[in-house]
Amino acid sequence: MSGAVTIAAPEGYCVDVSSLRDQAAGAFVPFGACAALTRNPADPSPKKPAFLVSSVSPIPKGVASSVDETEPLMAQARAFLESASGRAALSRSGKADTVEVLDLKTASGVVKVLTRDSSPNRPKTLSDTTWRAFLPLGDKLVVASVTGFTDHPIDRRNGLSQLNGFVDAIAAANPSGDKGNGGIASIFGKLRN
Repeated sequence: MSGAVTIAAPEGYCVDVSSLRDQAAGAFVPFGACAALTRNPADPSPKKPAFLVSSVSPIPKGVASSVDETEPLMAQARAFLESASGRAALSRSGKADTVEVLDLKTASGVVKVLTRDSSPNRPKTLSDTTWRAFLPLGDKLVVASVTGFTDHPIDRRNGLSQLNGFVDAIAAANPSGDKGNGGIASIFGKLRN
């Protein structure tokens, strides 16, 4: 997106350039364990590998931003993500009935949600549970996600820890990014991850 946002991941993860998409309308940045991508066991790898993905999209025009109103915003985020529309936005197939919200946390202007998705189009190598963080950076919305593998699952705590590391790496790579928050339904309703 012409350098509007820098995406970074925790140590041991590298960008899977074969699946990277970066266009004016949005970006999709997948990460895997460096050693797995290079097929060189000497390269770095996290202790508990997961599949990390970040997407970047513009926050819709007209969505107000205010870091001073986090409590009402977080209540709005919780209500939206637990609604049928919110669950549909979180579904790989766009169907609310495939998604169960298992956990939802809000802090420092970042919304984190753990879901179980039974969509039939989920790659069989990936777990049906995913942690996602919604992180506004200026006029862009970054969605960071962490999904374990079916052969090497990660527990809820490890997944959240990896998500926190992912969010921290993105925030550190964008120090001038003005974190803003706005109408959650307007922002999330445009996402399908």
